[in-house]
Amino acid sequence: MDSSQLSEKEDAITEKVMELVKQASLDQKKDLLATLTEWIKGNQRNDARLSCMLSVDYSTKDRAYKDFIQNLSNGGVFIDTREPFAVGKDISLTFSVPNSENHFKISGEIIRNQKDGIAVQFYKKLSGYQKQMIQSAIT
Repeated sequence: MDSSQLSEKEDAITEKVMELVKQASLDQKKDLLATLTEWIKGNQRNDARLSCMLSVDYSTKDRAYKDFIQNLSNGGVFIDTREPFAVGKDISLTFSVPNSENHFKISGEIIRNQKDGIAVQFYKKLSGYQKQMIQSAIT
């Protein structure tokens, strides 16, 4: 296949993707944007992650939930849940980290919604205590 054929094929694929995106709902477009952003970044993480199974109580404006955190970092968590959530929704979490009996509360934003759970990015202003607790758990 020469470069002109490749370019035509790529253009056809791009056109089909754009048609599908135009038909998607706003929530689907947000989810797609988050997924594409993640792909482009190459899944690069700024923070070390701790694989875990921590019980978490969390809530949105609408209601409260109880599930498990699958991984934890200074920047956020991934919560194992089957509940449908919109990307961009504010969320408050309460949990304790390993080797600690203290619970703490932290807020963030849902940045990705998948079949098996949600990715939550913490808001940037973590307290010194919160940073210390998370750091102690991931090191």
